[in-house]
Amino acid sequence: MFAVIRHTFELDTEDKYNSVADWKHYVWLFDTEEDAMTFAVTLLDHPLLIANEHSLAYAIERLETGKFFQVGRESVAVGKVLERLEVVADDEVKGEDDDEKSIH
Repeated sequence: MFAVIRHTFELDTEDKYNSVADWKHYVWLFDTEEDAMTFAVTLLDHPLLIANEHSLAYAIERLETGKFFQVGRESVAVGKVLERLEVVADDEVKGEDDDEKSIH
C-alpha cells in the first residue's frame, strides 16, 4: 500500500481584513505505487508550475524519481505504508521495580 501526502498552507480569506492561515496535511491511500504517483502528479497545481510547462515537467520528473517535490510552502510526497504499530501509553509501561524512584 502507498500513500500520497500533501502539506499545504491554506488561507481563510472570508473576511478580507482579517485573514487566517493554517497548515493542512492530507493523506490518500492507494493499493499500488503507480496509482499513488498518478494521483500525486495531479496535486502539482501550484501557479508557478502550471504557468510554465518546463517547470511542471521538472516537478513531475523530481516527483517520479525522488518521490517528493516542494515549491514554496507546498509539498507532495509518495511513500510506502508500513505496518501499523501498537502505541503503549507511558503510564502503562511499568516494570517490576515500580517502587523505586526514577532518577529522571
